[in-house]
Amino acid sequence: MKKMRYILVPLMMMASCVQRSAQKDGGTVINGNQSVTTSNDTAKLGRLINITFFKPIHTKFRYSFFDNSGKNQRISVPGPSDSYLEAILYFDSASFAQMKAKYFLADYPKQQSVIQDFNFDWLDKDVKNELLNTDTNYHGHPDLFFGGDNKLWLLNNKLLLSKSTN
Repeated sequence: MKKMRYILVPLMMMASCVQRSAQKDGGTVINGNQSVTTSNDTAKLGRLINITFFKPIHTKFRYSFFDNSGKNQRISVPGPSDSYLEAILYFDSASFAQMKAKYFLADYPKQQSVIQDFNFDWLDKDVKNELLNTDTNYHGHPDLFFGGDNKLWLLNNKLLLSKSTN
């Protein structure tokens, strides 16, 4: 029995020190100070970007949030939190044509995004193929409608959106 105590006590101490990983909460995986949400819910996306001007008929996105507020014991000095949003937004052809016309009428600085910035690892194969076969003269768009410092890449009745805050 004494031998069991010598084995169990250290194991229990080690188990209590190990950080819990991968806790699921409705499409969100939490690992330490990082949470990653993958969803098709336009309402959830609407809380991250402004979709009131052009509401997508379907979406898929991944939102990563790194909480650097210092509330986690892992971080001794708090700092600004970081977040990354990767999304594909699908539109009906009339809405997409209207959006595209407004983008090409707007005077915007040349976007320096490259195709690889939008080649998200979770994209479907057909969307990846469409992206990789895009005209090389096209360099994406800055965001005029979705609320901020986002980068956009227009495809056929859909757009890829990339946003980061840090």
